[in-house]
Amino acid sequence: MNARISAMMCLLCVLGSADLTRAEDPSSQRVADPYAISISTNPPTMSSGTLEPYLSFMAGIAIPRSADATFTDGTTPTVVENVDYQTKHSVGGNAGIWFPTRNKLAGFDLGVEITGFIWYADVACCLDNYNRDPATGLGTTTEINGIYIGTNFLIRYPMAISEAYPNGRWHPYVGIGVGAHQMAMKPGGQHGVNFFDAITEQRDTTVGFMGVGGIKAHLFKYVAVFAEAKYLRAHHNGLTTDRFGNSPTFLTAGPMTLNPYESTINTILVHAGMSLHFDINP
Repeated sequence: MNARISAMMCLLCVLGSADLTRAEDPSSQRVADPYAISISTNPPTMSSGTLEPYLSFMAGIAIPRSADATFTDGTTPTVVENVDYQTKHSVGGNAGIWFPTRNKLAGFDLGVEITGFIWYADVACCLDNYNRDPATGLGTTTEINGIYIGTNFLIRYPMAISEAYPNGRWHPYVGIGVGAHQMAMKPGGQHGVNFFDAITEQRDTTVGFMGVGGIKAHLFKYVAVFAEAKYLRAHHNGLTTDRFGNSPTFLTAGPMTLNPYESTINTILVHAGMSLHFDINP
């Protein structure tokens, strides 16, 4: 009897050892199908701890404020007041980046962008002593093309922050900037455009200063719309116009007449546009 009991105990020990060895053997574990496709139900989201680059495209209007023109070529009268620069369309774009500084700045984020846009500030015919001679009635339109390229330093306050929109569904922002302000000018209309002598634009470039404020709202995770207003100020010493309509007509030969003047140009620009946002982990 003792021999049988000993034999049964040995058999049980052997079976238990074999089962334990099988459980520890990696080859006995279930292997995942290498061809199985894993589908994530969570879409990618921007994290509040990441850099946020963006590209923007915008269009709107430019409203030049009335300014004096001080002529520097010795012609009289020297000063023409209230030059009526026209309100016309404007287009441009931005490329910038927001930095994750919210936790350190009481909820605000800092950003920097490069902005560039063009606008048209023509002076229609005819303003006495600016592009028309009041004695003869001869005059011409002065065509003006403004170009600005500069850098803005921005601050924003994210609103409607959620798990889906960790950088806010929308945010107001303000900023200041500095850049290159160029005005390209040429007479047009009845005088200044002639068949024999092509017109070349007279360009003057100086430093421009900008203040900007706006609001941006996300339509989707990486697509937003915005509206903003800018105030742009620059002083030019080399602007030109044909102030007495002396340029040749279309079928007559002769050089274009240019009268140089200086003026401070103040422009209000109202733009609306769309921007694409990206997510970069630092």
